[in-house]
Amino acid sequence: MATIQLAVSENSMNKVLDNLINNFHITKSGSSTGNFRASYNVGIRLTGGSVDLKNDPDEIVLKEIDVNWDPLNVTLEIDIPEICLGGFCIFWLPFLGCVARAPKICLFSANPDISIPLNLDGLITSEISGGFNAIIRYKDEPSNNSLNPYQAYAANNMDKWQVFLNSRWLDLDIIDISDTVGNLLDNIVDNLINGIFGGLPGWAKDILSWSLHEINDIIRGILDIGDDIDEWLSDLLGVNFGLFDFILQEVGNYIANSYPLYEISNPFPIIPGANPVLLPINSIRTDVTNDEFVINVDI
Repeated sequence: MATIQLAVSENSMNKVLDNLINNFHITKSGSSTGNFRASYNVGIRLTGGSVDLKNDPDEIVLKEIDVNWDPLNVTLEIDIPEICLGGFCIFWLPFLGCVARAPKICLFSANPDISIPLNLDGLITSEISGGFNAIIRYKDEPSNNSLNPYQAYAANNMDKWQVFLNSRWLDLDIIDISDTVGNLLDNIVDNLINGIFGGLPGWAKDILSWSLHEINDIIRGILDIGDDIDEWLSDLLGVNFGLFDFILQEVGNYIANSYPLYEISNPFPIIPGANPVLLPINSIRTDVTNDEFVINVDI
C-alpha cells in the first residue's frame, strides 16, 4: 500500500481557521432567579485567533479567538422593601383623638419595584483558546449507492474522507470590562431613584432626601455588587446565566461537527475532466509537527 503525504503549514492553517470561525453565530436568551431576577439576550460571533501546532503529543491549539458579544442586553429586576410615609396625626382633639392625618404614601410596593436595562454591546473583551486533536470520519453519501464511481463523480456526489477537530480543552477568558459598565449601572440606578422621587410632594421629598444613598446601597446589596464590578459582571454572565459554559460547549460542538477542516473525495480524481482518472483511497491518517499539519493518504 502506497502513501501520499500532504503537508499544511501553520500559515495555511490560519486561513482555514478564519474560514471555520467566521461562519459561527449563536444566540441565546433566558433568565435567572435569586436575590434578584435577571434576563438576558445575547448573540455571539467569533473572529481573529491563530493556530499553534504542537508535537508530542499531537495537538492543534487555537489561540486567542475573539468573542464578539452582539447583542449583549441584560435586564435586572429588583424588589425593595416597602417604605411608607405620612399617615401621622396632624390634628388631635381631647377625647376625640386624631381627627386629621397627613396623606400616606407607600413606595416600592410593586413587584418588581425597579427594572434596570443594561446594553453592554462592545463593553466586554473576551477570548477563547483551546486544544484539539484531529479525528477522521468517512462520509458515505447514500444518494450515490446506485451509482458507480464515475457516475458519482459526474454528479458531484462522491463519498468523502473528512478531517474534523475534536476539543481536548477549551477556555474562555474575560480580558477586559470597560469602566463604562460601572458608570452605566450607577447612572441608571440614580436616574431610577430620582424618577421615583420626582412625583412626590415636597414634604415627602424632604423626608426621603436623607435616604437616597441608603436606597442606592440597598439596590447594590440586593445585586451583590461589591467594589469589583468586573468580578460581579463576570459572575452574573458566567455563573448566574451559565453563558460561559454554554458558549464553550457550542464552540466545541461547532468545530467538531459543522465544518470539516479538510475533506478528500473517494475515489480521488487525480486527473479530472470528462474522462477522469479516479484513485481509490483506503484510509487517511494525520500527524502534527511543530511546523506542519500532515495528512497521510493511503492508496
